[in-house]
Amino acid sequence: MKRFEGKIIYITGGSSGIGLEMGRIFTGRGANLLLIARNEEKLGKARQTLEKFRRSPTQLIGTLSVDVSDINDVEQKMKAALDVYGAPDVLVLSAGINKYADHFENITPAMFDEVIKTNLYGPRNMIYTLLAAMKSRRSHIVILSSAAGLFGMFGYTAYGTSKAALLGLSDSLRYELKPLGMKLTVVCPPEVDTPMNLDEVKTLPKEGRAVKSLAGLLTPKYTAEGIVKAIAGGRYLFIPGAKTRLLYLAHRLSNGWLTRKTSDAVIRITCKRMGDKTAA
Repeated sequence: MKRFEGKIIYITGGSSGIGLEMGRIFTGRGANLLLIARNEEKLGKARQTLEKFRRSPTQLIGTLSVDVSDINDVEQKMKAALDVYGAPDVLVLSAGINKYADHFENITPAMFDEVIKTNLYGPRNMIYTLLAAMKSRRSHIVILSSAAGLFGMFGYTAYGTSKAALLGLSDSLRYELKPLGMKLTVVCPPEVDTPMNLDEVKTLPKEGRAVKSLAGLLTPKYTAEGIVKAIAGGRYLFIPGAKTRLLYLAHRLSNGWLTRKTSDAVIRITCKRMGDKTAA
């Protein structure tokens, strides 16, 4: 999809972070948007922010409060959305949480399930509900996974599991969509400076923070611009950031050996600095 003018684009997680930045770009290119998130107040502010980027006063920028982890809420709200906006030409699934980045033993089953329901079942619920309507438009689905889905990370047992599962979903779903003329892009960014990080830093152990620093920190603007280019180019897998692409290449070529050894070394050094005598 080279041009976005006049296209209908749904964005989950559209009230902040990468989703909001993608909304800004799409608005500037003449698209009609439906921003989807839980918080109505944040959605209202996001809409006001994007209105200044419209190319035409006739462009639609709608908002809808939806809990994507709840299939009943998704089905009810998407039925209404289809009646008002029509089926999306592009469905961006960027809603996600990572507020339980911690040692596995500190993550209760309820916490783990909450992450899975939002990060994995959320995209599943949206795709399942909208797929029939999107077939005739040969729509493009964009799934936000993570570098944590490509390789394991300290403190990411819940988040990493959800994001790795999205890669499995994407890889299988792509084969079903291609004969229909539909496309799918899965995105695996490293750490991005978004509100989600504010939740993460409250609990993420120092070892995890040290390992994450290997891939660097990207801005939402840089990440969103790359994703939009990937959509326009019809790419399947997009990994923003040169450092992350290099780490992934090393991971693939070494069958995971190099990334495990590097992470082990970083964790060992971090533990020693914290005075952990068992980290030798």
